[in-house]
Amino acid sequence: MGKKKKEREKEKEKDGNDQPAKKVKVAPEFDPPESPPPQPAASEEQTEDTAKDEQKEQIERMQLLVSAFSNDQEDQYEIFRRSTFPKSTIRKLMQSVCSGSVPQNAVIAMAGVAKVYVGEIVEAACQARDAMNEEGPLQPKHIREATRKLRHLGKIPNSRYKRQFSLK
Repeated sequence: MGKKKKEREKEKEKDGNDQPAKKVKVAPEFDPPESPPPQPAASEEQTEDTAKDEQKEQIERMQLLVSAFSNDQEDQYEIFRRSTFPKSTIRKLMQSVCSGSVPQNAVIAMAGVAKVYVGEIVEAACQARDAMNEEGPLQPKHIREATRKLRHLGKIPNSRYKRQFSLK
């Protein structure tokens, strides 16, 4: 006897059943969908070219936008671009929270997040000032109103109420 036939007989003995196992056919509505045929991989040169083209388009759009700015808007944009948080201060703050060393990339990322965070608060404060029909520089009451609104929207966590655990 061949090896395969001996193996089948051993399996029958283990099963205690003389009949070979039957294959069960699954109903067509339960068959897994067939995967789409594989697409030919794009060459690295094509992907680099498309990435460069997209980058050029983005630069052109940005230049078009900046060229449409008024003088005041252009000054504000320049100030925004140049403004940064001191990296040494961000690093010290992060090290005090993490109680360890912090990589330079994390400090840069956190400085960017802080800049966006402050930008959202200032934008909401300007809206609050306009809603109060006031003009001039932002005042603390505008910033307090902005943080209150952003906290209500869930964009700023409430530091007074701390959840002990979450059921999410």
